[in-house]
Amino acid sequence: MYREYGLKAPSKELAVSAEQAASTAAAIGFPVVLKISSPDILHKTDVGGVCLDLRTKEQVRTCFSRVMTSVRTHAPQAHVDGVFVEEMCQGGVEVILGLHNDPQFGPTIMFGLGGVHAEILDDVSFRVLPISVEDARAMRGELRGRAILEGFRGGPVIPEALLVELIMRAARMGMDLAPRLDTIDLNPVMVWEDDHRVLDAKILLRPQAHALLHRSPDMSHLDRFFRAESVAVVGASATPGKIGHAVMESLACFGYGGRVYPVNPRSQELMGLTSYPSLDAIPDTVDLVVVVVGLSQVPDILLECPGKEAHAMVIISGGGKELGGDRAELEAKIARVAWENDVRIIGCNCIGVFDGQTRLDTPFQTHSRLERPAFGPVSILTQSGTVGAGLLEAFGDTGVSKMVSYGNRIDVDEADLLAFLAQDSSTEVVVCYIEGLEDAREFLATAGQVSRSKPIVAFKAGRTPSASKASISHTGFFSGTYRVWDGAFRQAGIVAAHSVEELHAAAKALAWQPKARGRRVGMISNGAGTMVQAIDLFPEAGMELACLSAESLASLRASYPPFYGVQNPLDLTGSAVTQDYTVGIETLLRDPNVDLLMAWFVFPNSAMTEDIVEALAELSVRYDKPMVCGALGGTYTQRMRKAMEAVGLPTYATVQEWVAAAVALGSGPTPAWQRNSRMGGT
Repeated sequence: MYREYGLKAPSKELAVSAEQAASTAAAIGFPVVLKISSPDILHKTDVGGVCLDLRTKEQVRTCFSRVMTSVRTHAPQAHVDGVFVEEMCQGGVEVILGLHNDPQFGPTIMFGLGGVHAEILDDVSFRVLPISVEDARAMRGELRGRAILEGFRGGPVIPEALLVELIMRAARMGMDLAPRLDTIDLNPVMVWEDDHRVLDAKILLRPQAHALLHRSPDMSHLDRFFRAESVAVVGASATPGKIGHAVMESLACFGYGGRVYPVNPRSQELMGLTSYPSLDAIPDTVDLVVVVVGLSQVPDILLECPGKEAHAMVIISGGGKELGGDRAELEAKIARVAWENDVRIIGCNCIGVFDGQTRLDTPFQTHSRLERPAFGPVSILTQSGTVGAGLLEAFGDTGVSKMVSYGNRIDVDEADLLAFLAQDSSTEVVVCYIEGLEDAREFLATAGQVSRSKPIVAFKAGRTPSASKASISHTGFFSGTYRVWDGAFRQAGIVAAHSVEELHAAAKALAWQPKARGRRVGMISNGAGTMVQAIDLFPEAGMELACLSAESLASLRASYPPFYGVQNPLDLTGSAVTQDYTVGIETLLRDPNVDLLMAWFVFPNSAMTEDIVEALAELSVRYDKPMVCGALGGTYTQRMRKAMEAVGLPTYATVQEWVAAAVALGSGPTPAWQRNSRMGGT
């Protein structure tokens, strides 16, 4: 099958006896390989079904018998067709090409270093099909062991063009087979400077075809969730501690300027507002309905919405499919009734929405316990209400445009919201917390479009293999890992974070600093320890230390005492004063080999003075290269970090966050939203 796509196999013939195998080997030409042929055996080496480098007829006869005996011992139930006699391919590099129908993303392609050690090397890259030539080129570049493909220690140099062509041929096969694709392993594929051979292939197809479908984002009525001029709270309560009370209080008492209608048949008045027994009883139109009653009541509430011209509903209540059983059927019924009545739903099982500008606020955490942020450039999409509440407070430093906790996504999903935020002038950076996706291909396609104009930072939780290590193929094994998500994020231009803390760090840097033109870093500090830690993280993060120009090095040597470390990174020692930092930072920012600057400060050092903040603010405005800062310490250091952030310099307390911020600024092309000015903290 794979040969139809220009992928070459070694010369081989099937033998059913030792003598036939010996004669066939002589005809093909020594050395040869013997491989068991059985539809029931996927990993031939596991059952002793492979013999390599056979150079005589006698060796072939002996190994034929050995292979058959071993297979009968280790796989007695397997049907055996015979033994393939193949030409022995030597002197190249073994790679793996894989195709897999991922449960989230559908057809995917994998490329990496292969052979019998594929799982041990764990050096593969994924993309979601279809792919571009640029994707194929990036997959090769993401391998940690790519030096092996580049002539490491005298080995063969495998041209990038040859590998890209192999990946693209496998990708075309994957798309053609997509409706029936389960898993395909081409492993190993031997590659040389000018040719290749597929030495082994495992092909699993599904008995029935399934169409490859995904819907397009639906932005209808989404503006009502954020700009509603009237909100009805179904299940509003006068009892403190109840969710219906907290939601009512947020909307009625904390800056939202629209009309608020409590709906509770047992109350005449709530918080000074007239309470109504039902949605129908409200004597006006309603833009947004917030539901905090049981899910079983929701279908009837939806039937009342057309009479109020209500086209948006937030269902905070839980008790949906997360509980299992027939609760999924109830959610499906809610979705159907909502569609029939032209009502968009966020939820259920969520905290809903927050808009920093209109102050529309449905989270049920009280303001005394969860401080709402000021208006700012960051918008947050989160599957988890717990994480959403935490991020609302975390982004108090940048300010928040919008936050959506969408929970079980009965209707509105991540792709709908991404498409909406792409057109939202007040959103400059999008933050996503993801546990899983219902339509991952829709999300990926939408994110790929949005990231061209606005940066998206995402943290995918739940990264451990779900498919188990007993997977029947190498590709299936890797597909149960985070690697597929990592490849999909790269493909869509999404900045991947590896914790909630990194999510915040990266988005803050993107909100306050310009994007870098590359990933070459200039570093400076009055204490080298944190720089050493950061440099340890650079290879995995794709960052590199810049090679300073001769002019920069000469200028620094002329400016600094002999005991300063004049190189990159710049170690100013504990003697550094503000002027030392100013000279070093300005030199690094001027250097054409430096794309972004990472500065760390040991503020408790007695030589340091607080005028460093003003000096850095001036340099940040004067140069268009990004700067990320770090400082670890107690009360005084925390005060200085706040002072730095007040002038728009993102400043972090951990090396991991410091590096995550730099990675975000160095990721991908400079977007259209790039600003000349800086936005300071709130």
